[in-house]
Amino acid sequence: MTVGPDAVHELIVESGWSYPVSSRRLEQNMPLENITLDEDGNSMMLVEFLNEADVERFESREDLERKLRPVCEAESAARQSSIVGRLKRTFLG
Repeated sequence: MTVGPDAVHELIVESGWSYPVSSRRLEQNMPLENITLDEDGNSMMLVEFLNEADVERFESREDLERKLRPVCEAESAARQSSIVGRLKRTFLG
């Protein structure tokens, strides 16, 4: 399973594009693509992921990684903590 920035990079490669790539191009051509954020299977739509990153373009694969990794980690952590919180409330009151 490919996750986070690697999943976005794969979409770029599969589309036959090369860097630089704009967020707008990704959003327009793949608005409903789902990006897996972590090994637990948490995911979000590409357009939502790019909006969270607030990035206009990616100059290179390294640039994509640098810009998207923090968003991926933050979203994954938020989703995991909310699940743990829900479980605690359910079972511990």
